[in-house]
Amino acid sequence: MKTLLSSVLAGSLLAALAVAQSSSADGTGGQIHGRWTRTTPRPKSVLTSNDPNLLVYIVTNGVQFGVEDLRSGAFAPIGPGLPPQDAGVGLVPSPGKPLLTLAFTGNLIAIDPATGATSLFGATGLGDCSTPASPCGANSAGFLGNLGGKLYATDYANNLYSLDNKTGAANLIGPTGIPAYTFNPNIFYDESLFSFRGKLYANFETVTFDPSTGAPSPVIPDALYEIDAETGKAKWIAPTAFGLITIATVNDTVYGFDAVIGQIVHIDMTTGETTPVAEIDPAIIIAVCGATPAR
Repeated sequence: MKTLLSSVLAGSLLAALAVAQSSSADGTGGQIHGRWTRTTPRPKSVLTSNDPNLLVYIVTNGVQFGVEDLRSGAFAPIGPGLPPQDAGVGLVPSPGKPLLTLAFTGNLIAIDPATGATSLFGATGLGDCSTPASPCGANSAGFLGNLGGKLYATDYANNLYSLDNKTGAANLIGPTGIPAYTFNPNIFYDESLFSFRGKLYANFETVTFDPSTGAPSPVIPDALYEIDAETGKAKWIAPTAFGLITIATVNDTVYGFDAVIGQIVHIDMTTGETTPVAEIDPAIIIAVCGATPAR
């Protein structure tokens, strides 16, 4: 069985390269249809940033919650880690103090940023993809985002939903027009849902992997989209770097994790061009992240 990989950093950022995954449960209990993993590299053990606004909360592939330094790439864990059933994608501020992530079960999970402890926030009503036996389909839970204090989510068909800030219940807004994920065991995808300057955005791409070398190549090239939060309709903006697994905004700067070069990057939201900032810590080869500066 091929290694399953999921990723996403701070509001949406990922790190990983070259290992394909099949449609079955990974080590976190999540059934994920498309991600990567980056093998290797150089350990980073301490946070070096003196600016708390360059720190973001993330959840790693080992379902370990912690803080990532966007300047150095270093990671510091908080708490014992999340229970496998709480693994998911997207990490955003909630109306209260906890952070929220969208579990593969379809539940919204609250994370205490001080201790890493989790609790059930509420059921979205979106489908369950948490185990190989789960009825994973087009309307299963996709990605979580936040715009102006309001919660949004997508499904595998790339429909947009609003989520009730008190209960987590999902309400369909409409199709985005971004390509849907097709359940093909040879095609994998990455996507993020994030905000920038008062608007909602996403990126999306699908890839395939050479079975002999593990080398990825694009099927649908990665691109940025602006989404109308009222109608759900998306507008294509620009192509962006291949392998940009996840994206997030911190202090009016959009960051991403580039899985191909193993770097945290800045993203130009007009052109889609990226500029490397720091190496990704190998401890977060797979990361579910939220654009939430640590305080």
